[in-house]
Amino acid sequence: MVGWILGKLKWLTVLCAVGGPIVALACWQDGNRRRDVMAMGIQTEATVDSATRVKRRRGGTSYKLDLSWTDGGGVRRKVEEVSISHALAAQVIVDNQLAVERLPIKYIAGEAGSPKFDENVVILADTAHQEQTDQELVYVGSAAGVLGLIGAALFFLPRRRRREAVAA
Repeated sequence: MVGWILGKLKWLTVLCAVGGPIVALACWQDGNRRRDVMAMGIQTEATVDSATRVKRRRGGTSYKLDLSWTDGGGVRRKVEEVSISHALAAQVIVDNQLAVERLPIKYIAGEAGSPKFDENVVILADTAHQEQTDQELVYVGSAAGVLGLIGAALFFLPRRRRREAVAA
């Protein structure tokens, strides 16, 4: 039983050593993208077209919004499935109905309909919460990576074995 647990723990350290830095890098990039949109983006009000709640089998729930607005040039823009925090979802969705019709956003103008366009939209009411979450996950991912590297080194380093004395 102990051997089985140690075997699983050994591979968990490898997973942490690889997955931790990946999580940290992804959240760091998301934070940088958000800061770029906040610094260079165009502010407007978007209409909330719909909201989606996704419940996963293992307990997690996520919320997404579909937004649309008209830019300064008169072009109708639409973005689907913008992730929002639980705090903002509680304000936007009340009794399974939309309680808010419009939300202030910032966006960087790109080609409408491009697959990466939704990455250039930030909901202003949710920015502080998203930044805090990204910052926490950068630290958690970095810590998991360091602990995973230390643990993997301890588990996978070759051990010296004593040789039995051979009688002559």
